[in-house]
Parts: sequence; C-alpha cells; structure tokens
Amino acid sequence: MSHRAAWGAVVGAVVVAAVIVAGLVPTAPLAPDAVHAQGNLKYTGAASCGASNCHGSTKPKADYPKLNENIIWFQKDKHAKGYATLINEKLKSGVSPSKIAAKMKIGKAEESSKCLVCHAVDVPKELRGPKFDITEGVHCDGCHGPAEKWLEPHAEKGWTHEQSVKVGMYDTKNFLLRAEKCVSCHLQIDHEMVAAGHPDLLAFELDTFSLQMPPHWRDKGTWVGTKAWATGQVISLREAAKQLGDRAAGNASPHLLKDALGKVQGHGAVVRPLMGVVAPDALKSVEADLATLADAVAKNDKAKTTAAAKSLQATMQTQALRVAGREFDEAGTRKLLADIAGAGDAIGATGLRAAEQAAMALDRLYSTYSKAPGKKADPGANKALDAMFGTLEDPKKFDAKAFAASAKAFTAGLK
Repeated sequence: MSHRAAWGAVVGAVVVAAVIVAGLVPTAPLAPDAVHAQGNLKYTGAASCGASNCHGSTKPKADYPKLNENIIWFQKDKHAKGYATLINEKLKSGVSPSKIAAKMKIGKAEESSKCLVCHAVDVPKELRGPKFDITEGVHCDGCHGPAEKWLEPHAEKGWTHEQSVKVGMYDTKNFLLRAEKCVSCHLQIDHEMVAAGHPDLLAFELDTFSLQMPPHWRDKGTWVGTKAWATGQVISLREAAKQLGDRAAGNASPHLLKDALGKVQGHGAVVRPLMGVVAPDALKSVEADLATLADAVAKNDKAKTTAAAKSLQATMQTQALRVAGREFDEAGTRKLLADIAGAGDAIGATGLRAAEQAAMALDRLYSTYSKAPGKKADPGANKALDAMFGTLEDPKKFDAKAFAASAKAFTAGLK
C-alpha cells in the first residue's frame, strides 16, 4: 500500500469516527434556485432506489449510471454508516457518543437533531415517505434531494437531469452546489461539541474526499478534476473562515481558535496559487486577510479575528462563482502543480493542515494532469507524492523539512 493509499484510509476513518456534527447552513448558497425547488417534497429513502432493476443491480452496466449505485453506497460509502456511529460505543477513535451527548445535554445522540442533521437525513416526519428509514444514515436523499416527484419519471426514456432538478433533485453535477452540500457538515462543527469531546474534522478537500467515498458517478472532461478541486477549495476556504469567525464570536477557547485557524491556513496555502491563476486581483486581499487572522489569533484578539474572517469569507463568496464558471486546461493545471510544489518550504513551515491540503492538491491535480491525452505519470513524481503523504501519517511527527524536500522532488518529476 502506498503512503497515499494509507493516508486515504485515515481520511475515511475520520469520516466514520465523526460522531456529532453541527449541520449549520453554509454561507448564502450560490445557486439557490436548485435548492428552493425542493420545497416541501417527500424524501423516499434508500430502499426506494435499491430494487434490482433500479440502482440495486448486481450486474452493473459498463457505463454510468451503472445501476449498482445503491450497492456501492451500502457496501463501501462511509456515509451509510453515519447513523450507526451515533449508537456505537466502541468506535476505533475511542470517542463515546453517549458521553458527548451527556456533556452537551441533548439526550440521546441518535435522537437529537443536533446529531442527526449530519449523521442521517433528518427531515420532518411529514416529509418522510413510506420507505424512509432514519437509520440508513446519509443516503440518496441526503445528497440528491427529495425524490417524490422525480423518482419514477427519471427512469423513463428521454427524461433529463434538468427535468429532475426542476421537480426537487439537488443538482450535484453543479460543482458549486456539490461543494455547498459537502461543507454543510464537513466544515461546520460546533466548537462546543469539540469541547465536549467530538473530534475536530480534517480539513476538507472535495476531490480527494469524493474519491474516498468511493464515487458512484463520473465527471466528464479532461480537466474536470482541476475544476472540482478548485471549486471545492474556494468554498472550503470560505467555510473555514466562517468557522473561525463563528468561534471567535462565540468566545471559543484559544486552543479551538488555533485549530480553526489551521484549517484556514491550510486552505489558504493552496488557494493562494489558485488565485494567482484565476484571479490575481484578489490575491493581495486574500494574503492580507490570512496574515491578519494569524496575528489576531496569536494575540487572542477575537474582534479582529471576526472582522478579518468575514472579509475573507466575502472574497471567497465572490470568487466561487468565478472559479466554478471557468474551464481549466493543461497550462493552468501545470501552473497550479508547479506553484503549489514550489511553495513547499513556506507550506511546510505553515504547519500540518497546510501540508495536508497541499499534498491532496498535488495528488488530485497530478492525477488529472498525468491522465490527459499525451501524458503519463512519472515514477519520480509518484514516489515524491508517496513520500509527501508519509510525512503526514503521524501528526505528532510532522517534519516540515521532509515535506519541503518531497515537494522539491515532485517538482523535479513534473513533466
């Protein structure tokens, strides 16, 4: 197993170990029409999709949709275990759902909306169809929206994805909406929950985490991986800034502020080179806000932290539309790879979160780059990536110099 594969398993384990996540609404969703179309429609549950002639086929098609998506979700997707973690007192992480719930004074974890909002599809009982089961965790409806109006029609010949969206389907083909959906849990953990014993989640990366699900879909286009990564990072930085600002405004402890700052700096480390490619005019503003936040958190200046976090949030809100509306190419992808790897010394010095984001960025961007027509993966670059992920395996032993050295080795193998 390569270091990348091993670290990917750590990412998956963290998703399963997460016990009680506050599902706050992300900052002003950027494509509200597709969300509002869901209205008061009923959620039909995973069982409504699992028939053998629907998405529960044991003989998958060669192309997508393969019609075995329900099986892939149930057998391999960590989201299917979301509810189960709330009643598991023997999690490998050692975290106790009942103890956290007791400290939070919210009753049973598996019955509290504070927990179910992210560990299940927690909708009002009147919106639950006859096959809906809260214990199924985060299932089809959780990502694709209430299926009442499109469940049967979408199987008909000639029915389009756009027609489904008009009658309540959540448009996950839209990278903005996909990222919004993911960060609504992955980057919105309540600081009071962390104080009560909930593990603070890893910094989020849309393309890497999608790969670990594993995906039951295929995004088309040579450079679509670059677009997925870029859109996810801008939205993630926006939400990381929101989390930091919320914690500062909520009078969180200096330790929790520092943890939240680490996520901001992590996403910021790779958004810097991204802005250099897509929005040079915004780069100075981003760098200024990142510097201000580092200084403010170090001085425990919560008012200054809140203000700078809001500024960074607003910038990313604006840039998200710009990034998602852009088509990437070979030159842009290669520049991102070169610029991120070239900043290895600075990224390593920034800390573990920045190194994690850079490693995931290089891994996913290089996967896209090396699979393009006329390209192939370089053994030296892959070896350097494995070494890079090796520096992340034990957070207590993170070596910034070793990380920087692997980044330089990667640059040497980039062709």
